Amino acid sequence: MAPQSGARLTGSIRTGSDHSQAMSKRSRQRTRPAPRPQLPAPHINQQPPKSNASLPAQPERLLLDQIADGVLDPHLAALADAIHARQELLDTVNSAKALAMLNVGDRVRFNHHTRPQYLRGIEGVVIELGRDSATVCVHGPVGRFRSGTVRECPPLLLERVNPAA
Repeated sequence: MAPQSGARLTGSIRTGSDHSQAMSKRSRQRTRPAPRPQLPAPHINQQPPKSNASLPAQPERLLLDQIADGVLDPHLAALADAIHARQELLDTVNSAKALAMLNVGDRVRFNHHTRPQYLRGIEGVVIELGRDSATVCVHGPVGRFRSGTVRECPPLLLERVNPAA
């Protein structure tokens, strides 16, 4: 099809007033943003910042520099798995510590990490402690918790409330 006056066809992108053929969203090409300008190269006369050669480099800085430089590219998947496993372990330990601090009968408040959000700030009483969770009675129906009991609540979502408050 020949382009009409004032309209140009470029690949699969239609421009101008040529609307004779339907085009699906998949066949449309997205416009890509212009590439970011690169930082200017340092001046030749400019000297690099002085480093204190007498101090040893920090190991975590060396590791981060090696990752940024691509030295550890063959090992990135293993590093990511090790980091993920370590984060899970730390979360488990923190959860166990928080659960150990709770007792049946403690007044607690749901913190800002709680989902669903309508539970945030609601106070209740711990009525049961499980191996890795707590059951909290909120003294009335709240949202989908029509019985007023929130079961299997992770301890990291609970803050103890002072009895005097």
